[in-house]
Amino acid sequence: MRVPSGSIPLLWKHSSRIVCCVLLLCSAAAMGQEVRSSSPASGALEQEALKVLNDSDWAHTVTPIIQDAPCSWQNAAFPGLYPEEKALALDAGAPLAPRDVVKQDGSEYLIRFQSAKPVQTAIQQLITIGEKWSAYGDHKWFASTTDGPTDLANLRYNVMDMITIAVILKHPGPDGTSLFDYGFKDNGRPSATFRVWPCAGLRTDNGQVFARVVPEIDPLTGIKELQLSFPRLIDDRKPLISRAREKVEFRLIVNQRVLETSFFINAGDVLDGSEGVLYLPSAFTDSKEIAQQ
Repeated sequence: MRVPSGSIPLLWKHSSRIVCCVLLLCSAAAMGQEVRSSSPASGALEQEALKVLNDSDWAHTVTPIIQDAPCSWQNAAFPGLYPEEKALALDAGAPLAPRDVVKQDGSEYLIRFQSAKPVQTAIQQLITIGEKWSAYGDHKWFASTTDGPTDLANLRYNVMDMITIAVILKHPGPDGTSLFDYGFKDNGRPSATFRVWPCAGLRTDNGQVFARVVPEIDPLTGIKELQLSFPRLIDDRKPLISRAREKVEFRLIVNQRVLETSFFINAGDVLDGSEGVLYLPSAFTDSKEIAQQ
């Protein structure tokens, strides 16, 4: 279509007004978004989300204690975690761990129940606030139609429908050491003093389970965290957590140093694998930082 030359200035005039209006609307929207993100309501939401992830029913700070005997298949995280005959056979074939003198190291860890709906909701809330909390969204798993459910009998595991507990180093000991020094080799694999399977357990009144999925530590990243995934069902049948405020005991033993805590988890808050995405952050925020937000 041809436009008469005389109408071009008029079109330009109206176009300029339209562009200015659009810019004003965009600026107003951006200002409104900024105001909303810094509003008292948004600040309260941010504080609550940080508390859920760092100091709540789902997140506890612990320091290790020392136990007399090393962890083994027979002397597992919880008594009877393995059938006696199986434990005897496994210990008989395991290399002997060095018996060094073990001392308290003063390190501090955050133990977080990652596979709880309130935790996942808090992560999503922080991510939507902006780049400031993007580290909480860095590590995530996506559901896949090709992945079946966890099948213990066939040694097939799906982290999406398991219970994942994060062990995150907050502060090393005064000499700079932590379980990531004495519990792992330089290549990121567990050391001879850290037998992962018998030494990481969850227990409720319904029974107990040991960790089945434990990613290797990547020494190049500098990230000091363990993501331990446990079966949600005992023997693929009975739920580990089946009632409101179920007491869930967590115990991890590394080189005779014990990290332990108890969560009180509602059965309805446990993820069941139907979620599209699972966030497993290694990020944490100290209580002093939370108070300053």
